[in-house]
Amino acid sequence: MPAIPPPRDASLSTDIAELEHHNALESTEHTRVDERAAWKWAVFVVALAFALFHVLTSPLFEGSLPARQQGPFHVSLAVALIFLLYPARTWTSPRQKRIGTALVVAGVLVVAALLAQGVAGMHIVVPSLLVIALTQLARHVPVSIGGIPAGDVAMAVLSVLVGYYVFANYETILRTAGILDPANIAVGTAGLLLILVAAQRVLGPALVVLASLMLAYAYYGPVLPGFLGHSGHSLDRIVNVSFFTDEAVFGTPVRVSATVIFLFLVFAAILQRTGMERFFTDAALGATGWSRGGTAKVGVATSAFSGTITGSSVANTVSNGAFTIPMMKKSGYSPNYAGAVEASSSTGGQIAPPIMGAGAFIMMEITGIPYAEILKAAIIPAVLFFAAQFVVIHFDARRLGIGGIPKSMLPSVRQIMAAKGYLLVPIVAIFLLLSMGFSPGFAAMASIAIAIGINVLVQLMHPLVVAVAPGRGLVAAPRPSSDRAQGALTLLAWTAVTVLGAAALHWLVGAALPGLSPLLRMTVVALVLGVLVAVLAQMVARKRGFAPDKDAAEPLPVAMRESWRLIVPFTVVLSAMWLVDLAVDLMLPDMSRAWSIVVTSFLLALVVTPLVVLFAGWGRDSDEKLSVASLADGLVGATRIALPIVVACAAAGILAGMITLTGLGHKLADGLISLGGGYLIPVLAMSMLACLILGIGLPTTANYVVTATLAAPAIVVLLQGDLPEATVAMILSAHLFVFYFGVMADITPPVCLAAYAACGISGGDPIRTGGNAVRIAVSGFVVPFLFVISPELLLQDVNWGQGILAIVSSLAGVFFLGIAVVGFLHERISWAGRAVLGAAGLMLVHYGVLTDVAGLALGVIVMSLHARGIRKDARAASDRQADPAQADPAQADPAQAEPGS
Repeated sequence: MPAIPPPRDASLSTDIAELEHHNALESTEHTRVDERAAWKWAVFVVALAFALFHVLTSPLFEGSLPARQQGPFHVSLAVALIFLLYPARTWTSPRQKRIGTALVVAGVLVVAALLAQGVAGMHIVVPSLLVIALTQLARHVPVSIGGIPAGDVAMAVLSVLVGYYVFANYETILRTAGILDPANIAVGTAGLLLILVAAQRVLGPALVVLASLMLAYAYYGPVLPGFLGHSGHSLDRIVNVSFFTDEAVFGTPVRVSATVIFLFLVFAAILQRTGMERFFTDAALGATGWSRGGTAKVGVATSAFSGTITGSSVANTVSNGAFTIPMMKKSGYSPNYAGAVEASSSTGGQIAPPIMGAGAFIMMEITGIPYAEILKAAIIPAVLFFAAQFVVIHFDARRLGIGGIPKSMLPSVRQIMAAKGYLLVPIVAIFLLLSMGFSPGFAAMASIAIAIGINVLVQLMHPLVVAVAPGRGLVAAPRPSSDRAQGALTLLAWTAVTVLGAAALHWLVGAALPGLSPLLRMTVVALVLGVLVAVLAQMVARKRGFAPDKDAAEPLPVAMRESWRLIVPFTVVLSAMWLVDLAVDLMLPDMSRAWSIVVTSFLLALVVTPLVVLFAGWGRDSDEKLSVASLADGLVGATRIALPIVVACAAAGILAGMITLTGLGHKLADGLISLGGGYLIPVLAMSMLACLILGIGLPTTANYVVTATLAAPAIVVLLQGDLPEATVAMILSAHLFVFYFGVMADITPPVCLAAYAACGISGGDPIRTGGNAVRIAVSGFVVPFLFVISPELLLQDVNWGQGILAIVSSLAGVFFLGIAVVGFLHERISWAGRAVLGAAGLMLVHYGVLTDVAGLALGVIVMSLHARGIRKDARAASDRQADPAQADPAQADPAQAEPGS
């Protein structure tokens, strides 16, 4: 296949360079850009305090606070930051103005009507009108405080006051649970409305509309017909349940967000600032960029990594697609296809372990299944999803004649792994810690410590590296040879040595320090291993005359000075943090643990921020080496990326609370079973439709919370049958089913939000882009049905042999399924052949020895017949070229030529 045309090489090189330096966590779409410096620093301090609070309440430090304190702090401060960072969306068109005005007037009239009817007291009416007024003030009145509308500042302050009220009075609220105190109801009304306004700014109107409908449903139950009807509840009770119980706003989603999800976002932010994102991008470029359809495969790999962190397929499509989509278009893909690749891979990132777009953590809390078990169950479906994408893209590229990127423009995987392979140690550590039974919070904090420790220690060891291997005459590492087998063997050898070294280190640390806990032992081993691998790789590269990074050529005095410039800021900042903690303990000895953590968090942020400014220029000029400034910036970045997740969890809690209060979940589950006639497949199909419909505009987290309450119980009931209780495999398959289809809603036409986002970059048609995305992500629509029927695909109730068989056979299945979707191998495949290949793929993905053998036989037969037909056509073409008479009878016999020729 032809390579990319040379005239485009320069622009493609630019795209590759931009992709390598892209930061998925720094997306500032729709955020405010016109605030003054004072506000920027104030937001920085508050965001840093927010992050430090969650670090201090992590399992490695103070431990989490009671849910009625941890949750209010988490939500109220996040909502306040949203009002300071995200401006109100202005009404630009006359239609928007008419609709907006009508909604505001309708809201005021509804509040007035409720007051007139005696349904709502002043403790509900006044907060409601206040929030409505502040919302309109922020949107329409040109009065600002330092560049931020006065209405937004007021709502941010009001949000903090609401959180303070719940935080400070949580014991009283617990003691008086069930008593409808007017003060509580007033605070709860303001809190609910502020959450909905914040959700509208960050996530759009869909979740707000659905939450509002559920609140209305809880009140209007007596007038609804059929199974939707219920006894109804007073507005005071609805507000009380929504805001002051563990079943709604501060229920499972927010509890998980405040104790687990945020720590994993910090982990992701630290990884990004230690060079992990660029490492994955370079590895993806080197591993797949040269092959057929290489630009599309690179887009899949990079977007999958970013998507699992951001938790939003739309945000990741916009962020990553700005670089990958133009690159795909330049290599020959149509706008619709390029946008579809980005949309489908960004969406698939949410089903990829370990973060899974935050859904796995909420699933853990709802189901009570350990997080490690959920990750194990998600491995094969995630692998199948991306394997099918690669198959479809590869054979589409063959069909369209699209080649890869010239190897001269790509990094070397072997060199990347040698120089930066130590970056994988924290990721391996987090999987090992989870598999050892540690909680996600412990695993996340330990892995954060490992990532920071390795990066800082490697920088401190740099003078030793320079002294042992002087950097005179270093040059950039050469491009690798074309012998991929040799490169693979070299990587395999390095991997084997590293694994053996890790085992030896684990034994040595255990023998030398027998009193260490397993967590500390794993942390020490990971730190030592990461530093040793990094230092040895640098020494070997320098001995060979190659520069492992841009600082490699600096002389020993400069290296020593830079290490000193790293030690001083960290020493000063850590000393200042210790003094702050000591001062709080000495000066406020009678303060409660909760308030002590809050005060310490804000004091630390106030002390650290000036030090960050003071030492801003002390770190190395590199986006892969941590300094005090980049570490603080990473914590603030984690806060910014967490804001949409926090408000989505809070709004989803409203939905879950109303579903529980009204008993709607049980009614809909029974209704699904009745509509499906008690059969599994119809119920799965209807559950899929429900997930796809609810996914129209809903973030994945909220979608899963709702469908886990409505649809998953029906699936579990059918799977359980006559058994006394459901097994873990049944619960997991039901919840993963609804989770997956909630994710797939983002690429399913007609409302395929990720496809629409991609078209904003590609210039394609959203519906066609969505159709292509569904086609590329075909396994995401097939595999969930199969793992419900065959839980072996979730590695449940299997031994090693069965697990390996499930992996191998399912990979073969998606290979055949991908070819069936494309309809092209070496040339076009007939529709009959595609149908047989599709059936063979489904049989192989479905676990079972007989189905695997039959599916493999069918697939091999079709491909053999296809290959035989190609050889036959090739021989016929060869014969025609050898026999001119057969090739062109008119030329061989002029008498047979057409008249007049």
